[in-house]
Amino acid sequence: MFIGNNRNIITPCIGQCDLDDNDNCMGCYRSSQEISDWINKTEDEKIAIVIRCKQKIALNSQDN
Repeated sequence: MFIGNNRNIITPCIGQCDLDDNDNCMGCYRSSQEISDWINKTEDEKIAIVIRCKQKIALNSQDN
């Protein structure tokens, strides 16, 4: 599930923030740096991050 924010691009955040040992969110799969810089990212950067996160979510769901 992806939720909207106050910008044009959706965020992969699902409201279950928990960072793993590599500082990646186990809920949305963004790095802590991507999360903190999200508001400053361009739309193209956000789209690329969302696509990568969706791919990781899909791969993770296949493993389970």
